[in-house]
Amino acid sequence: MAVPYVPTPRDVAIEMLRLANVRPGEVVVDPGAGECNIVVLAVTIFNAIGIGIEINPALVRSCIETFEKLGGLKGRAYVVWGDLFDFDYSIADVITLYLGSDANEKIRLKLIKELRRGSRVVSHDFEVPGWRPIKSIVVNGPFRTHRIYLYII
Repeated sequence: MAVPYVPTPRDVAIEMLRLANVRPGEVVVDPGAGECNIVVLAVTIFNAIGIGIEINPALVRSCIETFEKLGGLKGRAYVVWGDLFDFDYSIADVITLYLGSDANEKIRLKLIKELRRGSRVVSHDFEVPGWRPIKSIVVNGPFRTHRIYLYII
């Protein structure tokens, strides 16, 4: 299932991580990470460990270049080249999603099986079908408003 790459605006990404209450040392996983902007924010602002999953090799390369350019991310920021549906999410404390309704529905069953109780899932603009959000907020972005949904496993 192909999901188009549309980057999450920086302000929206920060609000996603705030809503998920990311704490230092927690593992934040971003399936379909694109250029790993959320991973970088999780590491640099929230002092978390960030893991991006990306299938496009050019975007994986971009992630690695960004990590190297910023420096100081070694051992804290990672990118996995692969299919987001093949990743083992049991390591995650927080999952950030910007995938679309169909992909969210497909990944939901995997997350239910693999995530620990208390893990948080934040989704940008698209609800996870079959789940009821604990909280939902609206964020004003540069060109439009965005909705963020928070789920707790």
